[in-house]
Amino acid sequence: MKVKIDEMTKLMKNVLAKNGLSKREAELLVEDYVLGELEGKKSHGMMAFPSFVEKIPKTKRGKIVIEKEGISFALLNCNQEFGQIAAEEARKILVKKAKANGIAMVGAYNMRAFLRPGTQAEKIEKEGMIGIVVNNGGLGSIAPTGSIDPILGTNPVGLAIPTKENPITGDFATSKRAWGEVRVAKAEGRKLPENTFMDKEGNFTTEPDKAESVVPFGDYKGYILALFIEILTGSLVNMPMGVNPEDSGQGSLRFLTKKGDMRGAIFIAIDPSKFTDFKRFKAANTKLLAQIKSSRKARDVREILIPGERSLKNKNKARSQGYFEIDKDLYEKIKNL
Repeated sequence: MKVKIDEMTKLMKNVLAKNGLSKREAELLVEDYVLGELEGKKSHGMMAFPSFVEKIPKTKRGKIVIEKEGISFALLNCNQEFGQIAAEEARKILVKKAKANGIAMVGAYNMRAFLRPGTQAEKIEKEGMIGIVVNNGGLGSIAPTGSIDPILGTNPVGLAIPTKENPITGDFATSKRAWGEVRVAKAEGRKLPENTFMDKEGNFTTEPDKAESVVPFGDYKGYILALFIEILTGSLVNMPMGVNPEDSGQGSLRFLTKKGDMRGAIFIAIDPSKFTDFKRFKAANTKLLAQIKSSRKARDVREILIPGERSLKNKNKARSQGYFEIDKDLYEKIKNL
């Protein structure tokens, strides 16, 4: 069914207000879900909202504390705060330090998940910075190359680089497909892509109910990146990694401690103006993109896209129409939360 963007946004904010969130908190959270839907990333859009709301009554949030700090770095203990709110606090500290020193990094741990690191990287880019954000993908999902056990999180990456026009953006899991694909496939009653997800015996499966693990993208290359991010968002920031030895061995309880599903994240900002002339930097990036767009197309390719361009087109189209389409049952579920 078609639902007006403004109507859905208001409905979701009201749901969060009923659950005790402030106006600013509701704005940050709803923005994340709406953007996912507008950009066509259904697994990180409306579909994920009901399960989040259902967990709110069990959430014991504390104050975000700066545990360690230096000229160009900081470590935040988020004390179970929502990821979007923790990310906003991290960005404030990050951007200030990067503007003063050229580059900065903020680690955050003991926080709940935000939806996509790409959204957070884009907010850093809006400050005239190169934004890099990685976070732990949560429950063990990726089977390392050569293994059939889900040990690593999907550990996504968010990137954003300024140009004269729209920024170059990237948001991707280190798995061949995001684990949210399983949830979407179940909801839509369809099969999973082939040669991507494995069952508990290590056989590839297209059945959502049988998926126990997912392979990394690019074989061992994705495995390397997933492992590095596991460590950056794990042991570096005081978060657990791998499979909890007390669970079933399937990674399903890796972060499900008494505190709930906790995550770690790394935020990095680079101020190009400290390295080169900022206008020249953006112009050079724009020129490179023009070369890519005008290059010869491979057979059957209609258009060469810049990273982030498809999401931007989806978002602009939905906003120009003023609505997006969601499942009627999902709409009713959100309405009745």
